[in-house]
Amino acid sequence: MKMLPASGPVMGKDFFNREEEIKDLLRLLERENIVLISPRRYGKTSLMRELGRRLSERGQLCLFLDVMHIDAPEDFVIELATAAFDVTNVRKKFAKSLKGAFIRLSTLFDEIEATVAGTGIKVKFRKGLNDEIGKDNWTEKGKNIFDAIKSMSNEKPIYVVIDELSECINNMIKRKKNAKKFLQWFRSIRQQTIQDLRFVVGGSVSFDRVVRGIPGLPLINDFKRVCVECFSREDALKFIEKGFIEEEIEYREEIGVKIVECIGEPYVPFFTAIFLRMTLQEAGAHITKEIIEEAYNSKLLGAQGKGYFEHYKERLRIYYDEIMAKAAKWILKKACVDDRGIPKQLAFNLFREATGTVDEERFVDLLYDLENDFYIKFDGENIRFQSKVLRDWWRLYHV
Repeated sequence: MKMLPASGPVMGKDFFNREEEIKDLLRLLERENIVLISPRRYGKTSLMRELGRRLSERGQLCLFLDVMHIDAPEDFVIELATAAFDVTNVRKKFAKSLKGAFIRLSTLFDEIEATVAGTGIKVKFRKGLNDEIGKDNWTEKGKNIFDAIKSMSNEKPIYVVIDELSECINNMIKRKKNAKKFLQWFRSIRQQTIQDLRFVVGGSVSFDRVVRGIPGLPLINDFKRVCVECFSREDALKFIEKGFIEEEIEYREEIGVKIVECIGEPYVPFFTAIFLRMTLQEAGAHITKEIIEEAYNSKLLGAQGKGYFEHYKERLRIYYDEIMAKAAKWILKKACVDDRGIPKQLAFNLFREATGTVDEERFVDLLYDLENDFYIKFDGENIRFQSKVLRDWWRLYHV
C-alpha cells in the first residue's frame, strides 16, 4: 500500500486544493507584509512552504525560517543569516556583502568567494556567527544581515517567510530575553525595507495573547492578518476520494461521508489525513461504515492517536499562567460534555471558582485567548469546542 502524506508539511503534487488561498496571498504580498493565523495541524506550514516554492518558480528569492525553538534575539539573527547562507546559488553574493561587517569571518568569506562551498563550510559559518553575534550587538549585526539579504537579488522584493514567530516571541518573554526590544527592532526593519523585502510570518498560538503583556500589540499591527481555513466539507470529500484513488481502492461516496462525519467540523487537513490513513490501513479495500466508526474510536481517539492531541493539553501549561490554565481546564472540561457547550455564565462561575476572583476583564481575556488559540467558539450565549474531534478526545481523557 502506498502511504498517504499525513505528517509534516506538504508541497508540490501533495499540496491539496489551496489555490485560491495561494492566489490571495500572492496578491496581498504585492503591497503588504502578512501574518498567517492558525492553530497547529491546519496546514499553515504547508501553505507557507508552497508559497515559497511558487515564488521561487517565478524567479523571486525566498528565504524560509522555522524559529519555534529560538528564545533570544541574537539566535534569531543567526538563524536568519543561516537561512540566507543556505541559498547556494547566491551564497557568494551574500558573503561578499557581509564581509565588511563580520571581520572574524573574513577568512571564511575568502574561502567562499574562491570556490563552491565545501562540506564543512556551513558549520564554520554558523560557528563564526556565534562568535560575532551576541546580546550586546544583535541589533547592529541583524541590520547588517538584512542589508546583505537585500543585495542577494536584483529582483525585488525578496521574501522572508518566518514560521512559528509567535512561539519564538513567547520563548523570549519567558526567558526575559528582550522580547519587546526585538519587536521594536523588527518593526523598524520592516519599515526601512518595505520596497526591498516582504515578510510572511506565522504562529500556532495567538500573537495577541503572547504580546499583550509586554505590551506589544502596536508593534505588530502593520501586518495584514490572514486566517488559514480548514477544508470545506466539499474539499474534505475530494481529499478523501483522492486518497482512495492514490491507494488504488474503490471509493464510494457514503464512505467519504462517514469519514467526514466522524472528523466533524472544522475539517482539519491533518486529522482528515491521519484518520484516512488509519482507516485504509485497518480495512484496505474491505472498508465499511462500521469499520470507520471503530477506527475513529479505537485508533484516532485511542492510544495510537494520543500523540496527535497531547499538544492541545500541554499548550495550556506552556503558554498560560498557572491560574489561567486551571480556569481554562475547568471550562473545557465542562464544555466538552455537551455538543452544545455551556452557557457563558456557567463558564464565568467556573472561572471565579478556579481563580478566586470576580475580575470580568480577566475572564473576557481568557475566553478571547481560548478562542484565538482555537479551543472554543461562541454560539450565541454558549461556549463550545471549535473542533468535534478535539472535543471527543477531551471528553474521553479529561472528564
